[in-house]
Amino acid sequence: MVQAINSSSIDRLRSYLPESFTINWQLNGDYQLTFTAYNDSSPAFENLNVENSIQFDSTEYVIKQVTPDYSGGIETVNVTATHIYNETSRVFQRSVKKGDIGYLPNDVLDFFFKNNDLGFSYTVNGNFDKRKITDLGNISGKEALAKIVEVWPESIVYPEGKKIGVYTHDQFFKNYGHRIDYLNNASEISFDYDSTEIINQVRAVGPTYEKKTKVVTEEGNDSGNLSGTTTRVNGSWEAAIKYGAEVTNSKIDSGFVKQFLYIINRESRGQENAINNWDVNAQAGHPSKGIVQFIDNTFQNYAIKPYTNIYKGWDQILAVYNSSNYYNNIMSGWGNPSGSRRMDTLVSKPSSTGKGATKVIADAKKYIGVPYVWGGHNKSNPRAGMDCSGFVSQVYHDFGIEIPAYTVSMEKYGHQVNDIQTGDMLFYGPHGATHHVALALDSKTMIYEPQPGESCKVEPISYYPPSWYLRNDKMAAIVAGNSSGSSEKVSYQTSTENYFDPFIVQDDDSIKKWGLHPGGDVTSDSIKNAADMKAWVMTQLKPNPTLTVSIKKNISVAVLPGDIVRLEIRPNKFITNLAIVGYSYHPFSKVTTTTITLNQTAKTILDYEKSRYKNYQIAQQNGNTSSSLEEHGQETWTAEEVTQFGSRLKSNV
Repeated sequence: MVQAINSSSIDRLRSYLPESFTINWQLNGDYQLTFTAYNDSSPAFENLNVENSIQFDSTEYVIKQVTPDYSGGIETVNVTATHIYNETSRVFQRSVKKGDIGYLPNDVLDFFFKNNDLGFSYTVNGNFDKRKITDLGNISGKEALAKIVEVWPESIVYPEGKKIGVYTHDQFFKNYGHRIDYLNNASEISFDYDSTEIINQVRAVGPTYEKKTKVVTEEGNDSGNLSGTTTRVNGSWEAAIKYGAEVTNSKIDSGFVKQFLYIINRESRGQENAINNWDVNAQAGHPSKGIVQFIDNTFQNYAIKPYTNIYKGWDQILAVYNSSNYYNNIMSGWGNPSGSRRMDTLVSKPSSTGKGATKVIADAKKYIGVPYVWGGHNKSNPRAGMDCSGFVSQVYHDFGIEIPAYTVSMEKYGHQVNDIQTGDMLFYGPHGATHHVALALDSKTMIYEPQPGESCKVEPISYYPPSWYLRNDKMAAIVAGNSSGSSEKVSYQTSTENYFDPFIVQDDDSIKKWGLHPGGDVTSDSIKNAADMKAWVMTQLKPNPTLTVSIKKNISVAVLPGDIVRLEIRPNKFITNLAIVGYSYHPFSKVTTTTITLNQTAKTILDYEKSRYKNYQIAQQNGNTSSSLEEHGQETWTAEEVTQFGSRLKSNV
């Protein structure tokens, strides 16, 4: 039956091709109806359009794809319709429950579906434990159902019409006494035994948080008041590498920067919490860590106070420069850093001649990462993009100083100076024909919008020397203000901290049986406790080969999802119980059989291996040397094979 959207009229479709009519379902996956229909000029055919609905066997589907085809004077359409429960994507919860909160599946369903306008209802079947979710909300109802499966991996989401059921494993899978018997009611049984996806060891990486540390420094030791870039910007450590050279008075060139970036990418892909747990250093008990993979002893030998956290990229960059042989260490490939220690504590000059400079610096740096947009200078929405003059004009605007967003016009809003301080305008090109402008953060550092395709960034002034400098008296007064009169300076250093250090999680039984199969990092943005993280990561491992059993039944019949069936290949004495986790059903076909997918369990694998081993023994007894225990993959047992092996097998159950 076909019904147009926003219409009460329902018409029966008669012009479908019976062999094409297919219903596919996979556990926690696709649930859809497909068929081909031909034009019989009926209202039902004309209503085969997207978002119209199809009702079949008391179940509603919504048409999502319609592909017309014209051939031999006949018009046909290929139709794909998804189960009505997929319309949960139209239920959107824009509110967000902030923080780490413990939930049950019913709490999540209440938050998204209670009193929804589309008529969806829900039930929870079985007992679940409470688990934490961070900042739940601002996603669709369908994404919320996926979140339930993610947080409770043992859960099953199965719809009956608009009633969404969330089940525990034991509540969904039931034994109704059904049996599938090879050569009786099943024409073909295929086993796909595959070890390629075994993962029995991973690294667990939890979320991070921003930690603000109060730093009190004396004049002349301004280590807590750095003005340049000390973090990764747009995925790159380039600005931090250049600024590290500046504050450590290290001479570098573009080739050095390029090689430094290559080493960072090779060693850690720029990830601060990277740990190598597999090389010789790890085997010796001191794994390499961080963006350039220092081992602890080497890092401590070169770390500069107060930047001594091996998991901080900035701290590792400074440690690289603290070797007297820093240039050769990088250019030779960073095998084993050598050289004497250059300094114990980072001592840098004040960022500006004026004590109000920190406010100007902070305001300018908040635009780091804003893309360059030619002619962009929208003061009400600066993050939409700015060009070089628009950026400088924006910073001045933030302090109540209005100057035009055009380089030549800006030249009139100050006087030329020979030295540089915070807030000065740095011009490129002759007076009256300037073509670029930057803003000084201090006497050695500038911030600017570079060119199309790039974003606002910080660079040493020496990398792109300006033609001349301009000082605005109003900005200079702001920079000179906020004097505390104290010999001590108080600042705050923000760092990214881990709730717990990354650690290895592995399945010892799997490693003992199959050998070590390491995988990539498993991360979570919400689990902040190491023990909880380990328990969850264990559910994400794939400790055993996958065993998928596919069955073609002799007749096209409907099957029951979750039905635990008794599978028998009696001539081969192979008997086990498996649950239906997918099917392809052809209700009108007289030719195409129903295909059923059964799940794997530890007992299923054991039964399979026992049967394979007995076959191997029989083959040896018969002198058949071509059989091998290493024969894994899809295998279909034919009637001839069953006859060949069946007479010699004993029951393995």
